Amino acid sequence: MENHIYRDVLNLDDFNLQELDFSSTNYISYKENGIQFKNQDFSNTTLRIDKNFIDECKEEIRQRRFLTGVDFIIDIEFKNCHFSNIIIKEEIINANLLFDYDEQNTNQEIEKFILFGCTLNGKFYINKQYSGNNKTLTIKSLKIENTVFKSNFKLHKTVLKEFNIEDTDFEKHADFFKSIFHQGTLKKDDIEKINDNDIGFKAINFKGLALFGDTEFHKKLIFKYVTFESFSHFRKAKLFKGLDLDYSNIQNEMNFFDVTELDNSEAKNNTSQETFRIIKHNFTKIGNTIEANKYHALELKKRRNQLKILSADFFNYLVFFFHWISSNHSQYWVLPVLWILAIGYLTYLSLDSFVCARYGCSNNLIDMFKYISIINYDDCIKKNPIIFILNKVLLGYFYYQFIVSIRKDTRK
Repeated sequence: MENHIYRDVLNLDDFNLQELDFSSTNYISYKENGIQFKNQDFSNTTLRIDKNFIDECKEEIRQRRFLTGVDFIIDIEFKNCHFSNIIIKEEIINANLLFDYDEQNTNQEIEKFILFGCTLNGKFYINKQYSGNNKTLTIKSLKIENTVFKSNFKLHKTVLKEFNIEDTDFEKHADFFKSIFHQGTLKKDDIEKINDNDIGFKAINFKGLALFGDTEFHKKLIFKYVTFESFSHFRKAKLFKGLDLDYSNIQNEMNFFDVTELDNSEAKNNTSQETFRIIKHNFTKIGNTIEANKYHALELKKRRNQLKILSADFFNYLVFFFHWISSNHSQYWVLPVLWILAIGYLTYLSLDSFVCARYGCSNNLIDMFKYISIINYDDCIKKNPIIFILNKVLLGYFYYQFIVSIRKDTRK
């Protein structure tokens, strides 16, 4: 029987080998279509899962179950096992690989988990959060590259100290439920607006559901050359340092309901106008007006920040600037109310200084409330056409902003 436990992840030629003992009934159990390794200690070694490993498992099932052949995809489950390193490299894996944890005292930490150049024809589950399991697994470094997952992929409730994925296809569903991503492996690039250790999904195809529910990303999350062919959701995800969807191909709906931290100052600075537009568009598609308006305002703020006052964009800058100071891009109805009162008071002061003394108009402060009305045409204000025009134009603009602001979350 060939050996499959190695000490060195990076150089396969120098691996120290350790043989799996299938004769032990203390930690191996069998069923008709699978094998389970339970409470096995793989610490201080590297477990390599390859075709020979799968064939040996199939042979053991044949012998134990007196079968003439095992042509179906078998289950290989590692239950409450201790690992240091796991590697699946340049192999076609015809098995469902299940890494499950449900015991409180299990050492739930893996140093390195590497998948490179693989095609996994069966399910691939790490710490699946069903059947009573609610434990947290820690993986210090998870790297997935040039790999195809033909069946469902689950990475549940796993703390990832370092994460890297690229050139990978998920042909069915990919589920990252409750996982926490601390950092990636991207390098700083000012042109691409990437910071050191940002988390990158690069050249990925999500052909089925892409589920990021209840996840946390402690660095900027960047999807580059990523295709979402089916529905995807980030429900209740926490994006502490921002999101980048600029180079994503989104072919179906994305749900960002209850996403948090994306509107904090650092996340807003790291998130592009196009990303906010994509999120707004997806909320609009599903009829969530309230959230669509929130991200529309963030989109406008990003656009305003890109405009320069001393440039060819001067007039566009003025439009965005006044829209911002008048209502914070239609988000705060209180701002236009304050501006309306200010216009009334400034009109009163102007008339008191330039008109009242000449034409004998009232200079009582209470008159300022007359000048917050668009339909007020008393003789005093009409005697100064410049003040009259400014008063009516500005009041019209701020009343419009007031109406838009109070209707932003209630209109159909």
